[in-house]
Amino acid sequence: MNRQPAPHRPAIPQTSTGPPGTASDRERRRARIWLLAGEGITFAGSAVHKVALPALAVLSLGATPTQVSVLAFSATVPALMVALPAGVLLDRYPLRIVLVVTGFAAAAVAGVIPAAAALGVLTMPLLCTIALALGGLSVVHTAASMAAVPLLADPGGLHRANARFTAVITTAGVTGSALGTVLLAVAGPARALIADFVTLVVSACCAVRVRVVPAPDRAREAKRPVLDEIWEGLLYSARDRVLRPLFLVLTATSIGSGLTTTLLAYHLLTTVRVGTTGLGMIMAAGSLGGLTGALVAPRLVRRYGSGTVMAVGFVVHALMQIPPLVAEPGRAWLAVLMAGSCGHFAAATCVSTTQRSVQQWSSPPRLRARVQQTALWLINGVRPLAALAAGVFASLTSVRAVMLAGVLVLLLSAGALWRSPVRHLAAKDKGIA
Repeated sequence: MNRQPAPHRPAIPQTSTGPPGTASDRERRRARIWLLAGEGITFAGSAVHKVALPALAVLSLGATPTQVSVLAFSATVPALMVALPAGVLLDRYPLRIVLVVTGFAAAAVAGVIPAAAALGVLTMPLLCTIALALGGLSVVHTAASMAAVPLLADPGGLHRANARFTAVITTAGVTGSALGTVLLAVAGPARALIADFVTLVVSACCAVRVRVVPAPDRAREAKRPVLDEIWEGLLYSARDRVLRPLFLVLTATSIGSGLTTTLLAYHLLTTVRVGTTGLGMIMAAGSLGGLTGALVAPRLVRRYGSGTVMAVGFVVHALMQIPPLVAEPGRAWLAVLMAGSCGHFAAATCVSTTQRSVQQWSSPPRLRARVQQTALWLINGVRPLAALAAGVFASLTSVRAVMLAGVLVLLLSAGALWRSPVRHLAAKDKGIA
C-alpha cells in the first residue's frame, strides 16, 4: 500500500518572524523595550486592581459572598467569550492600534470606579459591569501584546523574547500586589484604584511608541465572516500533530490546577494553619520561582530541546502540588511548602514560555494569532468551571479529596504529553531559544 508523504513542517525559524527588512535591529530593540515597559506597567496596575476591587466591594459596598462571586465571575468570563474573536481581530488590524485603543479604553473604564466612589454613586451592578468591560479589554490587549512579541524578536531569539515577556509581567505582578496592599492600607480601596487608571494611561502611551510591528497583510484573501475565521483557527489547532496533543494537555492541566489551587489558601489557613504571614511567604516564594523559571527556560531549551523541557516541566508542576496535601502545622512544613511553591511556579512559567514559542513556530503567520487565542480560550475558559467544580466537590467530600483529584489529573496529563509527538521535539527544536 502506498503511503502518503508526511506533511512538511517548516524548520525552526532562525530569524525574526516579521517580514524581512521591515525594521532595523535597533528599531526592533527600541520597540521591544517600549512593549515590555508598557506591559509591565499594565500588569502592575492589574495586580493593584485585583487586590483593591474585592476589598472595595466588601468594605465599601457591603457585598455578600454571592455578590463577590458574581464580581469575580464578571472579571473572568470574558476570557471565555472574547478570546476567540480576539484572534480574528488581531489578524485584521495593526497590533499597535489594538494596543493603543484597548489601553486608553481600559483607562477610561477603570477611571469610572474612583470617580463613582467620590460622587457616591458606586453600586455593585456598576462594579460588575466595569469588571466585565475591563476583563474583555484586558483579553484583547494581552492577546495583542503576546502576538507582538514574535514579530519583534531578534533572529533566533523567539523563546528568549517570550521568556523576557513572562519575566517582566511576573515581576510586575509581584510588585503590583505589594503596592496594592500598601495603597489599600494607606488610601483605601477606591483611591487605590486610581493607580490602575494611571498605569493604564502610561501603558497606552508606551504602546504609541511601539512603531515597527508589521501590520496585517492587506493583500491576503478577502475578509470572511468572523465565525468562519475562528473555525479555521480551531481546525488548524485540532489537526496539527504537535498542537493538538499540546492543547489537550494544557486544557487538562488547567482543570487540574483549578482543582488544586481554588481552595489552596483556605486549606493552608484552616488546616495547615500557616497564618497570613506564612501564606504571604509561600506566595512570595512562588513569585520568585516564576521569575526563575522564565529566565532559565531558554537555556534549558537550548540544551535539552523544548519537548523534554515541557515534558519534565509538566511532571514537576504536578509533583509540587503534593506537599500541601500532606503538610501539617509547623515551621518545617512551612519551609517545605515554600520550596514546593517555588518549584511549582518555576515549572509553570518554564512550560508556559516554551509552549508559547512552540505555538508560534508551529503556526503559519496568517493563523498565528488565532492559534494563540485558541490555546488561551481552552486554558482560561475551563478555569471558572474547574473552580466551581472544586467548591461543589469539596462540599460533598473534603478539600483534601478535591486537591488529590487535581493532582491525579495533572499527573495523567503529564503522562499523556510524554507519549505524544510533542515529546520528540527535543531532538530538533533548539533554534528558538
